[in-house]
Amino acid sequence: MNNMSIRELSENIAKDFELSVKERTDKILELDANQYTNLGVESSKSERNKVKADSKFLYKQIKGFNEIDGNLLLNHLD
Repeated sequence: MNNMSIRELSENIAKDFELSVKERTDKILELDANQYTNLGVESSKSERNKVKADSKFLYKQIKGFNEIDGNLLLNHLD
């Protein structure tokens, strides 16, 4: 990830207007899926909470350029 945080990566993707809305949404959701894939049974509660907080941030990024899908994701975040 080039020493960039997931939040920085998502901001860069959200601002990449050479990509379509669908491509930006897909790339940010891929970041989200990767972070959940890296969680394991041995992950601490603070690690799980960080992933959830990052998911909320990612969904807000999506909402910035894709309001319908962003709202849907935010409303279904548990």
